Amino acid sequence: MTTVNIRLGRYVLAIIGLLVGALPGHAAERPLATVLWYAEQERGGEPYRARYIVSDAFVRVDDGNDTGGFALLDRERRRIYNVVPETDSVLTMDGTGAAPEAPEGLGVEVRESHDEDAPLLQGRRAVTLELRAAGELCESAVVAPGLLTDVSAAFAEFYQVLAVQQIRTLENTPAEFKTPCFLARYLYGGDFHAAEGLLLLEWSGAEDRRELLDYDEEVAVDPALFVVPAELRPYRIETVDQPQR
Repeated sequence: MTTVNIRLGRYVLAIIGLLVGALPGHAAERPLATVLWYAEQERGGEPYRARYIVSDAFVRVDDGNDTGGFALLDRERRRIYNVVPETDSVLTMDGTGAAPEAPEGLGVEVRESHDEDAPLLQGRRAVTLELRAAGELCESAVVAPGLLTDVSAAFAEFYQVLAVQQIRTLENTPAEFKTPCFLARYLYGGDFHAAEGLLLLEWSGAEDRRELLDYDEEVAVDPALFVVPAELRPYRIETVDQPQR
């Protein structure tokens, strides 16, 4: 099995198969976007800063370097492009089609709690969410309801593209990895916080963590940030089709 790491925060998928293509031409004007910075840390790794640039048409995730590697969601075409400059390559994931629905026996649920003593963020009180499967706590998040709803919608679209790609290649994932929490986080509930508000904090276990540091709205950004260079080499992986259920 070949594992390709594609992130929205800590999101790690085993992806098999790809479709290559360059994005259509872009206009000369500088589009407006919301730019968010998160502090992120994965198990066994050092903390780092991640930049999310969210426009009406795209979501770009990178480390703040305009010329480095990045993941790019084309919101209209429902595709994610993962660009790796070191190898001059691009992996394209096609997220067209319906997002997978959790089987009833998996017991995927989201629990919500409110702390009336929590500080307000732009007049909104944070809500704590728990993603659970088969009675087990899989992931927790703190969100600000009603804040930057366009950003939350874009994050949900990102997760849904990943989930559609993952379900197509689920048979490539070793059986021992397909735990209830794995299925909940990467197939059926990865966007569990997006419908509830802007993500302020997310964690799983003692080390996996993502925390909002800052954001700016209506930032004029370089349209080139939303373009995948046409000369990149497509990274192709063999696909094992997921049987219909």
